[in-house]
Amino acid sequence: MSKMLDVGPSDAVLGAAGVGDAESRARGCSRPIRLVGSRQSVNTATGEITTVYSSDQELDGRTYVRCGNRRASVCPSCSHEYKGDAWHLLMCGLAGGKGVPANVADHPCTFVTLTAPSFGAVHGKRRTGLCRPRRDHPLCPHGRPLWCSKRHEESDPQVGQPLCGQCYDYVGHVLWQWHAPELWRRFTIALQRALAKKAEVDLTTFRATCRISYSKVVEFQSRGLIHVHAPFRLDGPDGPDGGPSSLPLTVADLEDAIRDAAASVTLTEPGLEGTAYELRWGRQVDTRTISGATARDDRSRSAAHPEQVAAYLAKYLTKSTEDFGLSGRVRSSEHARLLGASPHVVRIIAAAEQLAGSVDNLARIADRHATLGYRGHPITKSRAYSVTFGQLRRLRRLHHRRPARLDPDADVRRVLDEDEPPEGFVHVSAFRYVGRGYLSTAEAAEAVRSAALSRIRSLPTQFVSREAKSQPAERK
Repeated sequence: MSKMLDVGPSDAVLGAAGVGDAESRARGCSRPIRLVGSRQSVNTATGEITTVYSSDQELDGRTYVRCGNRRASVCPSCSHEYKGDAWHLLMCGLAGGKGVPANVADHPCTFVTLTAPSFGAVHGKRRTGLCRPRRDHPLCPHGRPLWCSKRHEESDPQVGQPLCGQCYDYVGHVLWQWHAPELWRRFTIALQRALAKKAEVDLTTFRATCRISYSKVVEFQSRGLIHVHAPFRLDGPDGPDGGPSSLPLTVADLEDAIRDAAASVTLTEPGLEGTAYELRWGRQVDTRTISGATARDDRSRSAAHPEQVAAYLAKYLTKSTEDFGLSGRVRSSEHARLLGASPHVVRIIAAAEQLAGSVDNLARIADRHATLGYRGHPITKSRAYSVTFGQLRRLRRLHHRRPARLDPDADVRRVLDEDEPPEGFVHVSAFRYVGRGYLSTAEAAEAVRSAALSRIRSLPTQFVSREAKSQPAERK
């Protein structure tokens, strides 16, 4: 016997009735964005207006949109999707795919790591075993040991902490982190000049015959400073769609030019009390030739397979400064301390507060406490490196709506979105933000279940089979 509910359309009732419906629209997102509004199609000739979509059509009267957060600790589902998109973006620029020609793999290409300079000795996990062994056991001016004979693990909270917090240059640390994007810009300009010099042509000729393509990914180190990882590729003037450059430049030339450019770039910026800092990249610059001929499991430090590089970089994109105990918004060093941040991180933010209050052009550092003063994006790329995140998301929308219409060999860069109106019409959208998250705990639980199932389906078949075989047989 079924029951008849004669109640008004309250949020609680509609939320309970829509269990699974909202989740299916948000596709497993943990904290989807709730919108209210509509999309209308306007005939430009007659002025006739037709409603294409409205939130009123949904069971609970709301439109659910995935949050799109890249942080795994915030939304595992969106983070998993972001990581997959990043892998495709990076991989297409190294080996082709999604419309990018496969012959890009024949272009000179190398994987570069630019490091931050040292602002003081810190604890770390070393390949040789002991942290900082010293036979003479010296002390710093503040009486603290400048040695450490421990064998630290990655999970050790001491990793990344200074041997002496008073000796550590926190002002220089924050200044370098804040100006790292400008150092990168100057580095890319210096790289063009260094390559032109190696090719024995002027800069104008170089730019007309050779194009530098790259994708830059930022990784936070345990000491709170960033490292920059970037695959660099030399193309002809037509980018990935054309052949290699006609200039006689090899991978070795590219790697030498990268080291020369990194060493030449400097930037002078004011610090506290009239001091000035000369900012530059760290002395350690790593290069690894990228080649499809390299074994996928090759651990040498001179070469790398394209899949190795793409997987390595995509992994770090879903991490953030939350590893240091920070949330998405940090108001002050005291707020960071209350959040459970380490003393080292608290001092970094305290130095940022000092600089923001003392140096005129550094007031905006206060908006970047959560990223320890870094103001750039986690991933950027040159225009012609490969496909974009937007193109990959457009392809996914088309696949979810009309999978049969999607050509598996289609060039992602030229796939049109179905949201684009036909000729003679324009689409007018008006949506209003009304909240974040699901209206009921049942919907949230279903989203977690859906995200977990989605990740299980993406595992290799042999792995799933092996896991199934490891389960005890059911008794009959």
